[in-house]
Amino acid sequence: MLRAVGAMRWNWLMSVLVLAAFVGSALADEPSPVPDNASPGPDVPAAVVAAPSTVSAEDLRAIRAENAALREELELLREDHEVLERKVDALAPLAAKLTGYVDIGFFTVSGDGSGIRRDVGHRYFPEYAGLVPDSWTFMGDPLSTAVNSRGDPATTGESRAITFDAIEGRTSTFLVNTLNLGLFAPFGSHGVFTASLDVLPRSRDVSEPDGTSLGDYVDLRLAYVEYRMAWKAMRLDLFAGKFDSVLGFEYRSQEAPARIEVTPSLICRYTCGYPIGLKARARWFDDALVLNLAVTNGSHSSEGFPFHDETDSNQVKSVAARLSLRLGAGVEVGVSGLVGAQDRQSSDSVVQWQYGVDAHYHRQDFVLRGELVQGRASGRDDPADMARCGLAPCLSFKGAYALAGYRVTNIVMPYVRVDWRDALHQSGMSFAYISKLYRVTPGVHLTINEWVIVKAEYTLNRELGRIPQFPNDVFTTSLVIKY
Repeated sequence: MLRAVGAMRWNWLMSVLVLAAFVGSALADEPSPVPDNASPGPDVPAAVVAAPSTVSAEDLRAIRAENAALREELELLREDHEVLERKVDALAPLAAKLTGYVDIGFFTVSGDGSGIRRDVGHRYFPEYAGLVPDSWTFMGDPLSTAVNSRGDPATTGESRAITFDAIEGRTSTFLVNTLNLGLFAPFGSHGVFTASLDVLPRSRDVSEPDGTSLGDYVDLRLAYVEYRMAWKAMRLDLFAGKFDSVLGFEYRSQEAPARIEVTPSLICRYTCGYPIGLKARARWFDDALVLNLAVTNGSHSSEGFPFHDETDSNQVKSVAARLSLRLGAGVEVGVSGLVGAQDRQSSDSVVQWQYGVDAHYHRQDFVLRGELVQGRASGRDDPADMARCGLAPCLSFKGAYALAGYRVTNIVMPYVRVDWRDALHQSGMSFAYISKLYRVTPGVHLTINEWVIVKAEYTLNRELGRIPQFPNDVFTTSLVIKY
């Protein structure tokens, strides 16, 4: 817009220049007044000599005054144009560096909005009687009722493992899921600085004495520097700070504008975090073979899951890697893994590990993707009261998902995702979670234009094994506007 205004002023300036040149030319070509007693030259026709002057002295004075005013205005316009050009030149780099989006949604949930229920009286899992109180023995998955791309559940309900309830959505509601702000700034000839943060408007009962704020908060997702190098046979990128995960494939498309679906898979909690540390990425054969290697404070779990450290709790760091291969025809396969000291506890000897495989196919309008992950956090028992995992919580898990989408037109893309997760999470006598479920999520993705995306999906949650079925289905939508 600034450049358009500058162009309009420049066109006006050029018009004034042309007018000034024309007036100057008229004055230069004006015949000199002839004295009354002058005699005509031999070659001058008498009719011309007899013709009276068409421009009076008063008219000439008026033209000179107007010309002087035009020259003054021309000079002012030139100065304004130079100032405007300097402002445009200063703002143009910022326009290339500032990015982001706003994600606005509406959702409704069945039941009480939570993905867990208590095993009252140890009716379904009697083996936990005497080990964990029945009111703290939970069945289901507290993150299974996700409503947005961040994976926030409608409500965490009575959960003791995940007590931060960002939405508390026990009924249908509109929601500004996030306002994302991104910064991309090159420095030097090989360096790049990248940052991304989410601003989340959330509610809190201001009459509640335990509350300390209005509920709104900021989540810094990325903040890292990158140094890029290239040789004939290999390209190498080095990272330091808070960066993307290196595990699996889903982390690449977890932001709302990039994700086909509205919500993440059940296993995204293990692979979609933003760890802090150092990372190297090596690429060969035009990116056909890629190796990612990271040394970080802790796991690559998401911050909404209680196996993640921003600042480390122990001396031993975690090492994670992924090796991927592009096979041609739109196919990519990868293997990844992580090992290190378990997060949120001080012992270096308590180990947390996981591994996974993934495959991705994207050809023309068809997308097919799948991942499988398995892992364990060994935890520590409390010898004082013989409580299992009393000093550090234990976790064993495995899960998978498959996603298929087909772009019917340039706008419409229906999709379906199937998830499965089997996990056991226990912390002494504080709680035990038995999670065994699958989900089916059909939906539609509408690309209105390059700035606007609309998505809607319905998630059917189904418990497996001894866990009884309870209402916890979710219908959710997302309106994403990029800038």
